[in-house]
Amino acid sequence: MTAHQAKTEEISISLGENGLKEWDVEQGTLYSGVELILPSVVFQSSGNFSVEHTNTPGGVIEFNSDKYPGWIFPQKADTSENILIGLTNTNRGGTISSPIPSAQVRFSDQYENLIDNDGETALEVKALSSGSSAGALGLIFEFDFNALFAVNRIRFFPRNAAPDFPAPGHPFQNDFLKGYEIFVNDGQPESQLNGRPVWTTIALEGQNKERVTDLRIPTQFVRLMRLKSLTAAGFEIGELQVFAQGYVPSASYVSSIFDFGEPALLGNLRWLQNTVGDSLLCRAHIRTRTGIDGQPAEFTRKGMQVNLVETGSGLQTNLVEIPVKVPWKRPQDVEDNELAQLIETELDDDLLTPAEALLRWSKLPTSVREQISLTQIDYDRIGDRSSPIRDDLTNWSPWSPPYPVEGIVSEHNLNAHHIGTDIVSPGPRRYFQFAVDFSSGSFESAKGIGTISFDLSRPALADTLIGEIFPRTASVGEGTIFRYAIRAKTKTSFAGFDQLEISTPVQVTSLRKIEIVDENGISKTGDFTDVSLAQLPAVAGDDFVLREVTDQKFVISIPKVTRDALVTVEFESAVLRFGTIFSARVYNSQSGQIGQSVLAGNAADLSFSNLIDKDVTKVGSLVPTNLTVELPIIKDLLINITAEPAIFTPNRDGHNDVSKIQFDITNIATPAPVSVELFDLSGHRIRMLSTANVSSGRFVIPWDGTDNSNQLVPPGHYLFRISLTSDTRQENRQGVVVVVY
Repeated sequence: MTAHQAKTEEISISLGENGLKEWDVEQGTLYSGVELILPSVVFQSSGNFSVEHTNTPGGVIEFNSDKYPGWIFPQKADTSENILIGLTNTNRGGTISSPIPSAQVRFSDQYENLIDNDGETALEVKALSSGSSAGALGLIFEFDFNALFAVNRIRFFPRNAAPDFPAPGHPFQNDFLKGYEIFVNDGQPESQLNGRPVWTTIALEGQNKERVTDLRIPTQFVRLMRLKSLTAAGFEIGELQVFAQGYVPSASYVSSIFDFGEPALLGNLRWLQNTVGDSLLCRAHIRTRTGIDGQPAEFTRKGMQVNLVETGSGLQTNLVEIPVKVPWKRPQDVEDNELAQLIETELDDDLLTPAEALLRWSKLPTSVREQISLTQIDYDRIGDRSSPIRDDLTNWSPWSPPYPVEGIVSEHNLNAHHIGTDIVSPGPRRYFQFAVDFSSGSFESAKGIGTISFDLSRPALADTLIGEIFPRTASVGEGTIFRYAIRAKTKTSFAGFDQLEISTPVQVTSLRKIEIVDENGISKTGDFTDVSLAQLPAVAGDDFVLREVTDQKFVISIPKVTRDALVTVEFESAVLRFGTIFSARVYNSQSGQIGQSVLAGNAADLSFSNLIDKDVTKVGSLVPTNLTVELPIIKDLLINITAEPAIFTPNRDGHNDVSKIQFDITNIATPAPVSVELFDLSGHRIRMLSTANVSSGRFVIPWDGTDNSNQLVPPGHYLFRISLTSDTRQENRQGVVVVVY
């Protein structure tokens, strides 16, 4: 398929109640070419790293509530159900263990008997032979629920002791635990010391006489529980039960990985959301990430390099060698001789520092990294559990911040393109994943998600788009001529683009020359220098059209770019806030309205007039600050205050009837209240023209010469006052406008 034949498809994909797939989706196909691959969800439990294939780490997601079938909610505990049942299965990911090594060896194969809901089985702590000790004194068992529960009851008993678990064939009802202590911990970082739980005792009984121990405790959040034997007498536990109430305080759903088959553009994200209980006491946050391979987890091993870490204090210090953890295979585990040689000479060179080795790894081509990355099979073969499994931040983006509430939509807008909130994870990427994090501060309150939908367009418009603005310093509020360059790298499999959108802090005052230079040096130019921006669309040259100008952006149609090219735009605008980013997107007018973002970098040498572009990085490389314009620090928040015209005649004859009060607000990132008032010369307020919460920008407030009663004011001089209240101070500015008839 050539670039001229490439045709993008723009669709919406939905998951959930009204979507194409259920939440607990099996590996399969969403639609032709888009596959779901079960994700690798990484979590750490009791110090052991593992990778589990599950959509619900901790297993505390409810997929079908009575009131909201097909939705996902945090799990609501049934006060009559034992939350330990299924604790150690794949979805829950919980554990049972003992911190005493000998006990771990002796009893590990009996742990499941504690929670199997079977009255015929038990964990037995009894003498192994006549006359020997049972070894019960001080014995400890620990339980990690792998999720927080609002626990209010704990119950345990030997076989044949509880009426609801009869076991007449095992008459050991008197072998109950004669003394015990129960500890809990919520598993949160603040309840740990040096990485270990700080245990709280909730029950202590040195002379237990109850066959069935049934403890009712004040409801509290628990993730970790410890049961300790306080006597030497042997015992058994047929069943250990823990009961909870209400919604779990935190839960996560992690989607399967979406494989689009090729790099694709992502548009808007939207979802259905509802609340049970108090909406102020619970949250549901949605995050996303994108990748260039199908495995978001990175397995590591000990590398050849070491970090030198100073330990101790004062005069007693020494350097300790800490091996670096690296994500590539050992040379002997790679069948390809050239790749094995590359690892041995380029990556495992012990003369390199850890930073140098990891930098070399990050610069390898993606195809090479895929072949020599450690897999779970390699990781298990090496057997070094001290090496972490971590998020792969080389081939995957970090999880995005939570998306704002603008993404919540009504059911009839679920598949409406461009409704919702922009997906901020980088693209174009082939792989996509989202997560939903639930939290609640109330046992009876929770938010649920019904359907998640997002827009997709493929193929992408270009391989990479590197953008740069110059100059990158300006004077506050003054018109500055900028050059904006976009270096496009593309190939025949991409769709190309024919529209460019550049964001601006205020409306551009003029557009000058636009030039496209392709890979062969052939240039196409559109000159808008003498074209008025008031009449749109405005045409200049062949296929250059200025289509839209607003306070926040301008949009230009250009000849279609289907090959490597440099697009340069000259325009005049003003900057009002330090660190203003001039972002840009390109579009393909034939394929829909999902644009591809431009990344900041060194696009070209943009020197002009007496201004020298001093970029020292390689052309085409990423430079995060190259789309940002800085300003000198000034103390004034209100500047450039005028009334145009300063003298006007509001007699409603259609000429000079309105005066426009104009002002700029600088260096306000968070919206702050601003008001515009009019006074006569005696100080009496005759009109409140405007009140609003605004951030930095250029503002125009019209006055038609009327007062608060909508009556024309007498001729004379009038004062206008602009008041701004920021986080740090209040600022007032005033001016004069004259009314004549």
